[in-house]
Amino acid sequence: MARLQSRQISQLHLYQVLHSVRLGRGALTRAEICEITGLSQPAVSTLTRRLLETQALVEADARPSFGGGRRERELAINPDFAWVVGVKVQLHQITLALADFAGGVRNVLKVRIDTPLTQAALVRRLAREIEACLATAGGQVRQRLAGVGVAVPGFVDSLRGEVHWSAVLRATRGDRPAPLAQALTDALAVPVVVENDANMLALAEQWFGQAARLSNVAVVTLEQGLGLGLVFNGELYRGHLGLAGEIGHQQIDPAGRACRCGKQGCLEAYVTRFAVARQGQEAGLLPDGKLDADAIESAYAALATQALAGNAAARHIFETQGRLLGQWLGNMVSMIAPQLVILDGGPAIAAPLFEPALREAMAQASILPHRSTVPLVVCHHGDEVWARGAAALVLQRLDESAEIIESVSRHGFESESVGRRPDA
Repeated sequence: MARLQSRQISQLHLYQVLHSVRLGRGALTRAEICEITGLSQPAVSTLTRRLLETQALVEADARPSFGGGRRERELAINPDFAWVVGVKVQLHQITLALADFAGGVRNVLKVRIDTPLTQAALVRRLAREIEACLATAGGQVRQRLAGVGVAVPGFVDSLRGEVHWSAVLRATRGDRPAPLAQALTDALAVPVVVENDANMLALAEQWFGQAARLSNVAVVTLEQGLGLGLVFNGELYRGHLGLAGEIGHQQIDPAGRACRCGKQGCLEAYVTRFAVARQGQEAGLLPDGKLDADAIESAYAALATQALAGNAAARHIFETQGRLLGQWLGNMVSMIAPQLVILDGGPAIAAPLFEPALREAMAQASILPHRSTVPLVVCHHGDEVWARGAAALVLQRLDESAEIIESVSRHGFESESVGRRPDA
């Protein structure tokens, strides 16, 4: 037992060193790693030597020593050590990002998809597109593929890799969760992690964006669904079964509009792009017809164009969208007290229409101490950022496993590591 405990501590320290360099946004000296991790200089020297031997780290430039002595060597992530693929699954599109070990995106592929699909059909399609993305990079990349991260909208248990419900999947008999991660792992013969898409965006913001070096952040996604990714104490917060942050399915009217999740009166049924487009149809501002994924995007843009041109009814729809979402954001800020709220607001064309009402409602709903201290940043990311977040999750899992790092350094990924559940 003592040996196991010592081994776990050693693995934790290895993760701290590797991850500090990864998130350092540039090469770090051993002294800087000591300062970031709190580890002793002898410990950091031993751990960095181990990572240099595996080639997960490489020596970069040397910088002058403050004492005028020997120049300090900087350490950096070796981008070619391993490769990962991040995937974002939407109702109408799959976005794939091939990323190196340093998190740099080397290739992005977008393909059209029609949903909902059965799990088997989605797995076949994802496997085919992932292999196509890898084929453009050559066999060496495929051989050193460390894993795949898949961002899915809906209710996702990331620890078990199961999807309880998603608009991209057809309902299963008996409403059993879909074991998407295991099915993809079997199809690709590499570890696959599946995560809620809003959590993936939160991770991307924490690693590469505006949430860097912040401990408590709320990332809200406003697309054809409504999502929330939470960073608490520097870590993604998933809650029981990985289902925390489902703000879109908080009920605001028990007798209200039908939601795709099967409930009535969910917030998502009032503020998402689908909801806004539907309200535009009901107001006679948009032609009637089925709103599939592509039609939603074009209808939302058409309604925004009318509102910007001065149509009062169209403007009212967007202002209501902003007010309802702002009220919820203010309540959420009062409840969890984040340092920053980031809203990925979808197409920039509509932001001037809903954002003023959103900010006003958020301020009114927030408790007084938060009104001037919790900033709201509205951005309009492309799909590549979400896929990069999916890739980042795989890299984080790699950083956490000393055995995998050392296995890759020898001969790639051992077969016994494939298919393990993250909680195994």
